[in-house]
Amino acid sequence: MSLSNAKVHVNPRSTGISSAQTYEKHTSELSLKPEALELARCRDLDIQTEHVKTVELINFDESTNRLTTRKVDGQELFHTVWNPTYLLGRLKGHQLDDPDVIRARIIEAGSWLRKYHESSASSLPEGPDGNWMEAEFCRKIEDIRKGRLIPEAKLARIEKKFGAELSKLSQPAYLEANNAFACRVHGDFVIYNILIDKQKNLHVLDFGETCISGNLDDVARFYSSLWAIAETNSTRRKLLGDLPARFLNAYGVSPEIVETPYFRCSLVHNFLTHFSGQFYMRDLLSWNSNREMSQITRAGIKWVYKQI
Repeated sequence: MSLSNAKVHVNPRSTGISSAQTYEKHTSELSLKPEALELARCRDLDIQTEHVKTVELINFDESTNRLTTRKVDGQELFHTVWNPTYLLGRLKGHQLDDPDVIRARIIEAGSWLRKYHESSASSLPEGPDGNWMEAEFCRKIEDIRKGRLIPEAKLARIEKKFGAELSKLSQPAYLEANNAFACRVHGDFVIYNILIDKQKNLHVLDFGETCISGNLDDVARFYSSLWAIAETNSTRRKLLGDLPARFLNAYGVSPEIVETPYFRCSLVHNFLTHFSGQFYMRDLLSWNSNREMSQITRAGIKWVYKQI
């Protein structure tokens, strides 16, 4: 790839180089092969809705661990809804074009996610479950404890209440009892990992955390990010406040599912993940990005504290 007109993107786990036509991702932290295989599977099975699909896989070089996808001429869906909905963003000239279309696309992401999950649900190994989340939850608790990010008394209550529920994930009938099913999940299905192009089509990316788990892991992940963003100011609440419920309906579950134990545990896990992630990435983010993440984090942690 010629670097004369390339742009380099760096995040904590990978480096990306974008040219006029492609985006090349490389990392020494983990193999990109599972991500490449999942993009290929979605392509081969034609997993898409009218306006939502994955980014297009072009090539994966296993010897150099480089993943190349077709470049999307657009931006993160997060920035599309965030930048025009606060004063500084508006002063910088950001405007939200076609808000009704943007809302419709976010809702359609629920329909795409259902199609994605169902594409693998009938072809899994015998006896899969979602117990990876229990291990992730325990690891997240320990990270937060070591960093002293949450007072120990509150952290212990969070650990006791939600850890007990997550320990049930290895039980064969647990997912079904919670209106869930095992499938291949994206693993980090949030608004930050979706691009929107100039034609208002959505492109899902970053399948680096893909694994077999309960379908509601992805559903709760997207729901939590959308809900927390809507809670950051009145403008976003007006624009996005009803979308978490509409997203759930488009996925095919009742909004009442947010009251079930498994879904609430997933929300707690997601909010803690966002909280600890911002802390450990703070030196890599700009002042404004840290400010943005802090607003979202506060909304999520406030919700978690209300549960205990």
